[in-house]
Order: sequence, then C-alpha cells, then structure tokens
Amino acid sequence: PSNAIKLLQYLQYLQEQSTMRRKTAPLTTLVWLIIAASMLLSSVLEERSPIKMMAVVSAEDSAPDATASPNEGCNNNDNNDDQTCTDPSTEEESATTTTTQQLSQSGERLITSTELASHGIKSTESKEAATAGGHTIWLSILGRIFDVTSGGPSYYGPKGSYNFYSGRDASPCFHSGKNNEEGAAVNLEEWEDDKHLMSVYDWSQFYEKHETYQFMGVLINSKYYDENGEETDVRKDIVERASKAKIIADKEKEARKKARLEKRKADREKNMKK
Repeated sequence: PSNAIKLLQYLQYLQEQSTMRRKTAPLTTLVWLIIAASMLLSSVLEERSPIKMMAVVSAEDSAPDATASPNEGCNNNDNNDDQTCTDPSTEEESATTTTTQQLSQSGERLITSTELASHGIKSTESKEAATAGGHTIWLSILGRIFDVTSGGPSYYGPKGSYNFYSGRDASPCFHSGKNNEEGAAVNLEEWEDDKHLMSVYDWSQFYEKHETYQFMGVLINSKYYDENGEETDVRKDIVERASKAKIIADKEKEARKKARLEKRKADREKNMKK
C-alpha cells in the first residue's frame, strides 16, 4: 500500500507539472492515475481478505502463550506442595511400556500365574458369559500355555469336561483324571512309572500340534520355567523320562503289532492246509 501511495503522489506531481506546461498529455496522466488507484485498491483488498485474516488468527491462536506458567496443566493442590503434572510424551511412553510383552531369550512370552488365571472359566458361569466380550480361554500343561478358546464352552466352559484345566496348570490331572485341587497339586516328577509321565507329555504334544489351539508362552516362577522363562531341571527330567518311555512304548507297540500279523498269517496257512 505504501508504494502505491507514493506512486500516486508522484503521478499527481507529474499532472501538476503538465498543467503548468500548457496542459500537455492530459489523457496519459489520467491513465496512469487509474492504474495507480487500481493497485492501491488491490493491495487494500488483499490485506483484508477473509482467507488471509483467518490464517493470521489461526497462527496467533496456535502460538505459545509467553505468560503461561511452566506448570500449567498440572494438578495443583493448594493445601500442600504436591502436584501432579501430565506430560503427553511421558504418557505415550508409559502406555507403550505397559503393552510391551516380556520375552525369554528364546523369544517366548513370559506369563505369570495371575495372568493365566485371568483366562480361566468359573464352573458357576453360564456358557454365554464364559466367552462374552472376547474373553479367551487359556490352559497350561508342563508350563507351556495355550489358547484353547476355539475348543468352545462344550470342552472348557462351565459344564465342560475340561473346565478345571482352564486358567491353571493341572499337568498331573491329564494322567490321573482327578480334576480337582488335590489332583493338580501332585508332584508328578516323583512318579516312579515313567509311562505316567509319558501320558502327560503326549497330551502336551497334542496341544503343541493342534491345528487351532495357539501357543501363548511359558508359565514363569513355576516348577517348569524359572522367572526368566528358562526351562527348569525338573521339566528337563520329566521330558527326558517321558521321551525314553515313549520310545520303549513305541517299540513294544510295534512288537505287538508284528506278533498279531504273524499270528494271522500262521492261522491262514493252517486253514489252507485243512
């Protein structure tokens, strides 16, 4: 605007000089005056345009307030010196930390007995309440935890035959069938018959290889895994004894099968001779 005004003033000066010089070229001067007036009007309209004014106001609103207190946004208590300040970046970092899952050195998720219990189903619940709100069903066997929600309430629900196993590790019960607190408390590592351990281990392999049951992690601070998710000596011994018993059992099974086939063959030959 200031440049336009100066130009207008200069053109007015030229007009005065032209008038004094016998009023030569009045039309040219008039044209320049119109151009200068247009430039002035255009500048004024641009400065007062709604879009530019909104941009200025938005910039002023978003600018930090120099008079604001550094503790503004804190929860101050006038009765004492305590105050709680909220830092958005701290809250975001805290939320991230909360959802971060702890893993063992081998990459398996570490799960506490409390978390495992939160995925159990009470026998007094209804089938509808058992899986309401996306509630998932977990169980543990030899310290390895599986999501068995796909098995449905008919198996692990309130009236299901395996309801007792949900939300806990009841490894001994997979062999004994004593689905109660007493049965779950048995020290299976003290069993003398390794075939009993083999029975439990076979069940653990069933869950490991199941098409829909999902492995979730290991039960830490248990007899099977320590606080860091490392396999304990107790579990190693159970697996070793069960594996050896499995080899022996498979050989015995194969021998029995072979004996049956030989007997059938002998019977057929005997019948043919008759």
